[in-house]
Amino acid sequence: MVEKKGTGTKAAPKGGGGTYDFDPKDFVKSFIDVVKTVFFKPKDFYQNMPTTGGFPPPLIFLAVCLGISALISNIIWGTVAGFFYFLIFGLIFSFIGAAILYFVGQQFFEGKGTYEGTYRVVAYAGVVSLLGWIPVVNFLAALYGFYLQIVGLGKVHKITQGQAVVSVLIAFAVYLIVGILIPGGLFLGIR
Repeated sequence: MVEKKGTGTKAAPKGGGGTYDFDPKDFVKSFIDVVKTVFFKPKDFYQNMPTTGGFPPPLIFLAVCLGISALISNIIWGTVAGFFYFLIFGLIFSFIGAAILYFVGQQFFEGKGTYEGTYRVVAYAGVVSLLGWIPVVNFLAALYGFYLQIVGLGKVHKITQGQAVVSVLIAFAVYLIVGILIPGGLFLGIR
């Protein structure tokens, strides 16, 4: 596949992508590089992020981010069940959130991206979960996570930032509705 910078057709280089795609073979260095790039250079990250290359790299990256946050929360707040709840539901909802964003981008704004590219946006935006265990900061991190999804969605689907904002707000509204309809608000707070 021909690589075209920022076109949504970019494939992951063989063996991982370092700063722009998590490489499980170079676990620690790649994880740190991706965290730094997503946090501090999100436009650059999403412009250069491969939109293909399989689900495992972004899925593992997200699982590590969720796991670190859940582990720290467990140590501080002492809820082992919460660890598995946060990790498992976080991973499940990353696929659901990507599906909602993909659907909205395609159906409402004629987005050009793929589901895999959309999932990569969601998974890498999950970097904000590393701060999810810190009171007050977790709220600001969640807002930054929305920003990351907006930037990524715009790049992957080739839609305007306004259209990306609407897509993320619709996905968030779906989460709120589901959270209200499910007894006890089981899914509220899971992204």
